Amino acid sequence: MRGDANGDGKRTVSDAVYLINYLFKGGPAPVPVLRPGDCNCDGKVNVADVVYLINYLFKGGPPPAC
Repeated sequence: MRGDANGDGKRTVSDAVYLINYLFKGGPAPVPVLRPGDCNCDGKVNVADVVYLINYLFKGGPPPAC
């Protein structure tokens, strides 16, 4: 599921933290094949995905899905 970067079956703030840890601290990549971390469906996992996920979680933005 897109947005579920930590693979626990839910989209929560822990997924945003997981992505930040991956991007900036060398943490483990979202699995399988980075797809769950690509929240904005642009084919990359970057800070824009964190912003997209936070917007979804706290501002009522669209859910991560392609």
